[in-house]
Amino acid sequence: MSTLMRNFIAVVLVAMMGSVALADTPPTLKVPDTHSIESKGKLTLYRVQVQGLEFGRSNERIDAEIFAVLDSKPEMVFTLRLHDDSPPVNTVIADTLREAYLTNTPVTVYHQITPPGRKNVKIHMVQFDR
Repeated sequence: MSTLMRNFIAVVLVAMMGSVALADTPPTLKVPDTHSIESKGKLTLYRVQVQGLEFGRSNERIDAEIFAVLDSKPEMVFTLRLHDDSPPVNTVIADTLREAYLTNTPVTVYHQITPPGRKNVKIHMVQFDR
C-alpha cells in the first residue's frame, strides 16, 4: 500500500473519530449530553447493596449497587453500577451522591432517557449546584 493511500486512510479515520467524539459532547457545562435528562433536588434515599442483588420487577429489573431518590421525583429511582467492569468514575459518582445525602445538599443528576412508564433510570453524571 502506498504512503499516500495510508495517509489518506489515516486522515479519514481521524476525521471520523473526531466527529463521533463531538457528537455527544455538550456545548457547555450548563447542558447535558444528548443522551441525558437532568433532575434536580435533595436526596431522600441513598442505598448501597452488594453486587448481584437486583431491584425491581420484570422489565423494571435493574442490576446495580447504588440507588438514590430525589425529593423532586420521589417516584423515580436513580441507579448506578459498581461492578468490576464499571468505569472508575462510578465510584466518584457514588461518593458524590453519598456526600450530598449526608449534607442535605441539592444535586443535579443527569440520567438516561427512559421509555414512558419506566421508573428505574441509570445515572450518567451528577453535580453540585450553588
